[in-house]
Amino acid sequence: MADQIIIVGASHAGVSCAEQLRANGYAGRICIIDRLVGAPLERPPLSKAFLQADGQDDAKFLLRRPDWFTAHDIELLDGREAVSIDPLQKQLNLDDGSQHSYDKLVLATGAVPRQLAVAAGLDGVFVLRHPDDAHALRKAVSGRQHAVVIGGGYIGLEVAASLTKLGLCVDVIEMADRLLARVASPQISAFFAELHQSHDVGLHIGANCQDILQKGGAFAGVQLDDGRQIAAELLLVGIGVLPDLDLAASAGIEAGNGILVDAMMQSSVQDIFAIGDVALIDGAALRIESVDNAQMTAARAAAAICGLAQPAIAAPWFWSEQFDVRLQSAGIVPLASPDLRHQLRSGKREGGFSVWSYGVNGKLAAVEAVRDPAGYMLGKKCLDLGLSPDPDDIGNGDFDLKGFVAAGNEK
Repeated sequence: MADQIIIVGASHAGVSCAEQLRANGYAGRICIIDRLVGAPLERPPLSKAFLQADGQDDAKFLLRRPDWFTAHDIELLDGREAVSIDPLQKQLNLDDGSQHSYDKLVLATGAVPRQLAVAAGLDGVFVLRHPDDAHALRKAVSGRQHAVVIGGGYIGLEVAASLTKLGLCVDVIEMADRLLARVASPQISAFFAELHQSHDVGLHIGANCQDILQKGGAFAGVQLDDGRQIAAELLLVGIGVLPDLDLAASAGIEAGNGILVDAMMQSSVQDIFAIGDVALIDGAALRIESVDNAQMTAARAAAAICGLAQPAIAAPWFWSEQFDVRLQSAGIVPLASPDLRHQLRSGKREGGFSVWSYGVNGKLAAVEAVRDPAGYMLGKKCLDLGLSPDPDDIGNGDFDLKGFVAAGNEK
């Protein structure tokens, strides 16, 4: 029997890995197994353009068209769930009782949304992670007037913006002392708070949801810890995700806040790799959840499987769209510490700016840009090249940042 690589999960990481394997010259069988039914969709639009679409042309959100799988000789088994791994027999067991042998196994199982136990089972309560979640939420919006979003992270804010644009009145509840507290600089948090308030989104910062109100088995609103009640017919729970580790656990694979892997995405069990949101690279402070990380880890696993040199590591990047604003971010904003410094730099476009975050030893750690693609690109180049321009220079509009990067690139 010919070699077979099985990839579990048909999102960005899994599909990218299959694509890279073919690009690297792998000629054996490739099978992608996915628990969702149908061709996979792109994930970033689910909280944005997809949610606002009328459903007439959802094909434009396809991650790959069905003929792409045929052209690349990649088998897609959809609507099937992998339930356990026998690493000694190198066999994957599915929920329909079928057994599939593999030479290499790649786990791209992703992450699952944290649920709000007190709201479980109520009509009108949603999470947003997979296309099925987005379909259900989009369908539920019709006829609803007021929504509550619990969680002021990127998903929560993107959904709040989308629902507002669809005509709903939206309230966002965030228990931290600012929006995007774990992932963005204070300046970016303040910018998006002002942006949402300018669109009449109700922001409740530093607030806890004390009780979920219900009527006849349906969500009816929330009561905050200060006694205020907010009536609503729809609830989006956006309080983070947990890595999907069940399948890895069945094979005894080492895991923490993710499947532990080395720089080549190899897990603790031979011939089993992990990529994307579920993988935690040894020595990294945290898992990265982004399309860029999905593609980067997929490329590293594919190179390792094919015995090729590893691709160069670049700074992780991410983007978010809320209302008419696009945020572009590169690097990872450090957690609060005495060394942490955020420096604002004005952009060339009206209303454009970037925030440069410096961590340990004054080293540049992240650049976030709003309406400032040039600032973002130069910041990302600094991160990729290991350059740390002086924060005082960054704050100086006359500083020749482009020249600084060009000089650093020549060294």
